[in-house]
Amino acid sequence: MNLNQMESFRAVMLTGSVSQAAKQLYRTQPAVSMVISSLEKQIGFQLFERRKKRLYPTPEANYLYAEIEAIFSRINDVSQTLQDIQNKQYGFLRIGCMPGPSNFFVPDLVADFLEEHPKIQASLQTRTSEGVREWVASDQYDIGLTELTERDSAIDKEVFSLSCLCALPADHPLAVHEVITPEHLDDEPMITLHPDHSTYYALQQLFQSSGYRMNVRLQTRFFIPALRFIERGLGVCIMDPISAASYCSYAQPGKVVFRRFDSDVCLKLGIIYPANKPRSLITQDFADQLRSRIQALDEQPEALFAWGKAEDS
Repeated sequence: MNLNQMESFRAVMLTGSVSQAAKQLYRTQPAVSMVISSLEKQIGFQLFERRKKRLYPTPEANYLYAEIEAIFSRINDVSQTLQDIQNKQYGFLRIGCMPGPSNFFVPDLVADFLEEHPKIQASLQTRTSEGVREWVASDQYDIGLTELTERDSAIDKEVFSLSCLCALPADHPLAVHEVITPEHLDDEPMITLHPDHSTYYALQQLFQSSGYRMNVRLQTRFFIPALRFIERGLGVCIMDPISAASYCSYAQPGKVVFRRFDSDVCLKLGIIYPANKPRSLITQDFADQLRSRIQALDEQPEALFAWGKAEDS
């Protein structure tokens, strides 16, 4: 039994006549009659009884119709699924994220993305940068956001070098400056990441080459906890704009301000994907939005600086 036969049989069952079925299918009445006749010969039993120019389905026809209707229902489901895929409204997105952006920055983006794509399911997993790279390389994540190293060869990546800024207590004397320089921070109590982090090494090189003293009072593994220490007036911190934006998404102005930092201290991040694997439409769409937000923070950080001044205005 082929699709043409099923369509004709179903149309006759729905309309109750060959002529109406032919109109519904945009075919001629003899063509539909011929299909039904050939189907009855093929299956070996009668589907309709003809009485006074009307068709009455046999019990066997009703049994067959129930099965065929289920098939057409499934076809309609497949058609809807295809449309959802085309509209980027279908699929499961697996996201891996390094700890810092996984607190607020990426969850906010994922929430916005799922509101725009209500049929999509997603998984957001927080791991170390090394863990994210390993899981993406082994195809356990569709996309990841992580710090990069020179050894990452089993992944495809888009690289971003984000200019770091300076976070200070709002009542700090240096907060009056629009731009903070290494000279401003000479012997100033600082909060940094641990010495194995790239930003610590860059700061150390900067202070040594400039002839200023780098006074490290506190070290943390991530920047978000450092902001709590800044609120308490324990020091200043050179951090990436994503951590600053995350803080601005939940904190109230008045305790911390952000200022431009006059140096080349950067955080090297990457949007990464499994190597040599086609990306789904929803992965590409999510990557576009993630890329756009990262670039906006790096290229237009004025909102962060203005947020820091909101309490004074």
